[in-house]
Amino acid sequence: MKMKKSDIAIILLIALIYIVFYSNLISSASVEGVSMYPIFQNGAMTFYESPSNIQYHSIIIYKSPQLHTYVIHRVVRVDGEFYVTQGVDKISNPQPDNEIGLEPAPGVPANYVIGKVVEVNNYVISIPYLGYLSILISSLAK
Repeated sequence: MKMKKSDIAIILLIALIYIVFYSNLISSASVEGVSMYPIFQNGAMTFYESPSNIQYHSIIIYKSPQLHTYVIHRVVRVDGEFYVTQGVDKISNPQPDNEIGLEPAPGVPANYVIGKVVEVNNYVISIPYLGYLSILISSLAK
């Protein structure tokens, strides 16, 4: 049986994903919710690196000191060692997170930021639907 080019591409993609996961060169996060739509769909998997060089418009992952859950949102203001964030979907996120209680009033303290979402030429890297696998596994572990 002869393999198609699409089969080979899928195998290479799966191999690349496994290498990325197990090499610790880059970390991954699953997106739950619609606050970052259209950048991320619910169930997408994205990748992040260490939280360096964070600036206005960066997308960061932080642990909400208010809700003790992880949040992936865009930085809308940098104030010293604090980052004010907001989801890009204006229907579900009409106000910055510090105004709705998701983060403290001055913003997310820098030490709560676990990573910055990887972008290549201002394009966010994500894989639709692949995050559902991680979401399912973590929900079964609870």
